[in-house]
Amino acid sequence: MTANTFASGCFASPASRIELSVPCTVARVGGTLLAGLALLAVLALAPARALGDQPLQLAAIQAPAAEDALSAGLFFRAEDKDDQVYEAPLVGSEVEIDVAGEVARVTVRQRFYNPSRAWLEGIYVFPLPENSAVDAMTLLVGERRIEGRILEKAEAEKVYEQAAAEGRHAALLSGKRPNVFVTSLANVGPGQEIVVEIGYQDRARLDAGLYSYRFPMVVAPRYTPGSGGAPLVRAPRPAVPAEPRAQPISHEPEQPAQALTERGRDLFGPVRRPEEGLANPVALTLQLDAGRPLADLRSLNHAVEVEEPSARLRVVKLAEGSVAADRDFVLEWRLAPSSAPEAAVFAEEIDGESYLLVSLLPPAAENTGETEGDLRPPRDLIFVIDTSGSMHGLSIGQAREAVAVALARLDPGDRFNVIRFNNRTEALFEGARPATSDNLRHAQAYVRSLDAEGGTEMRPALELALDEAPLAGRLRQIVFLTDGAVGNELELFMTIAGRLGEARLFTVGIGSAPNSYFMRKAAEVGRGSFTYIGNQHEVAARMTALFDKLERPALTDVTLAWPAGLDGEVERYPLRVPDLYEGEPVTFAARLPGVDLAGLSGELVLTGRRGTQAWERRVALAGSRNAPGAASLWARAKFAEVMDGLTRGQDPVAVREEAVAVALRHSLVTRFTSLVAVDHEVARPETEDLEAREVPRNLPHGMDYDQVFGAPAEVMPLRAPPAPLMRKTAAGGQAIALPQTATPAELLAVGGLIALLLGLALLIGAGRARRRAA
Repeated sequence: MTANTFASGCFASPASRIELSVPCTVARVGGTLLAGLALLAVLALAPARALGDQPLQLAAIQAPAAEDALSAGLFFRAEDKDDQVYEAPLVGSEVEIDVAGEVARVTVRQRFYNPSRAWLEGIYVFPLPENSAVDAMTLLVGERRIEGRILEKAEAEKVYEQAAAEGRHAALLSGKRPNVFVTSLANVGPGQEIVVEIGYQDRARLDAGLYSYRFPMVVAPRYTPGSGGAPLVRAPRPAVPAEPRAQPISHEPEQPAQALTERGRDLFGPVRRPEEGLANPVALTLQLDAGRPLADLRSLNHAVEVEEPSARLRVVKLAEGSVAADRDFVLEWRLAPSSAPEAAVFAEEIDGESYLLVSLLPPAAENTGETEGDLRPPRDLIFVIDTSGSMHGLSIGQAREAVAVALARLDPGDRFNVIRFNNRTEALFEGARPATSDNLRHAQAYVRSLDAEGGTEMRPALELALDEAPLAGRLRQIVFLTDGAVGNELELFMTIAGRLGEARLFTVGIGSAPNSYFMRKAAEVGRGSFTYIGNQHEVAARMTALFDKLERPALTDVTLAWPAGLDGEVERYPLRVPDLYEGEPVTFAARLPGVDLAGLSGELVLTGRRGTQAWERRVALAGSRNAPGAASLWARAKFAEVMDGLTRGQDPVAVREEAVAVALRHSLVTRFTSLVAVDHEVARPETEDLEAREVPRNLPHGMDYDQVFGAPAEVMPLRAPPAPLMRKTAAGGQAIALPQTATPAELLAVGGLIALLLGLALLIGAGRARRRAA
């Protein structure tokens, strides 16, 4: 009997199947076994492939025709359709940075791609440098370029929302913080790519002869402090054992100022879960014209390829082409020793007025004629360590090592204390103690025992560090180590300004993506300095450089004198020149009304005191280096000075009015103003709805998701759609209809195994029946 005859006989009429019953039983059992094996094979291969294996090229945000180009984006349920979800828009960025001397012009192109068949509104939160002057936005739709215009935020939002409702392409760029921005893009059609181009001016940092430029790539999750309740400061322990251990931290339930109950998001939006892998690729090119030959250049966080067209020119590109936006890009360089600058003046002329950016280096310590011992007063060093959940992992290790290095630098004449904080604040000693070998040994053991978990309640720790009155004749210096992952910066700045007294606050930014706005501004308000530690290999060098500043007196009583005829006419920011430390330049921006660049002459004179010695520095204004963008940076500095009025207790309404006037006049994106661009063509059909989708951002490298957002058991985990469903979304671009009930894969696997066992039992039974019949 042939196979076809056998198969047809098994499925023939009941009468004709009687004599074939045993062979047909064997066939059915065999078919059941094959079906079970096939089911198990499908279940074994069904899980989605590892999300982290996808290449992070910008091509991945184009139409994903191949499986390798799929994105691991989040899926969002449609508000009015319980049975459908849509994938979020995909975003890739191209960054071009042109640094000339210290001035940088940056262009960021954000490419939004819609992988679904729905019409989407993409909302993307991203960082920019805190002192950048964002002044341009262009919407690119096909071959059309739509330039953005600056409006007050409420008016810009109204224009944008109307365009979105009418079905027109529209882009809105808004500021949430000085270093946090949001791009909203309306009516991205199915399978369509639209580009938003953002332009801003910025400035490199100079410290102790080392230049650096930091381009932030990710906004770290921000903790919103509680609104009150139980005291947050724990009394110091009365005694310190030989090998102290940090006490367990209680976690009383606290009500945050803004209820953020959804796991995996903060006040700026959703954050990708680790199992989803990384997204939001960034390609970056930086062209550096240092103006002088370079001695050294290095990238701290990314592998780069460097081209050298000339002795002073470098072109830096990411070695991988593009990288996930999960850590800051930091480039450092030094000029050749023979040409180390003492002064730099950059200038721009607009409408017959000159705008200047000035950097003046104070003299080195060895040129003052005094010894270090004569200059340095006795000190009280207070170390404040952030041990909140965002510091868990790599960051707390860096903080522990940094404090250990600092403790080893203390002299017998110094006094010190260690304060740690998360939900609660705890001090090692009741007050500053002498830096004896016994006290230092206890402190080192205590610091080694610190771990990171819980919330980020900074204010009580700052108050505890600032409120202790220093002894007469002693300088109180506070070293604050944190990633700055908080959302209440203004409250903290006001606390520092109100309690600082004669103390000085120094901030140390920890981690791959610290809140640089908080670090810089807290140090400025605290009349100190700031530094960053991005990885474990930098700890010793960074802390040594910081202590070189702490151990030398600040440059105080700093004044500026302009050439005759200009004094009184110059509008300079910041208004107050801060105390300066070893290797730090005096930097400021100035506007000279009615003076063109050709008419600049005379000298700018900087004077001050270092210890008991007077000193001065002079720089000629004629021949200043041309720097397009100086006017925008001056306007940004003026806006920052106006906003600082809030920390000084000025009327918020008056501050807002003046700040809005500055931002509108100089086309700056701020917390009060936005750039909006609207296409004149209607794109979305009236029959189609617009779905708003937030683009989730990555968790910064080194952060622990569960420590930041809570243990997984606290929230029901969300399952990603299986690979076939993802392929259908990416390739077909259609809304995905999800069944209202679903069977877990584990249950299907058990069912398949049971089917196999039943089939085997039937096969054995059939064999026995055939033997009996024989």
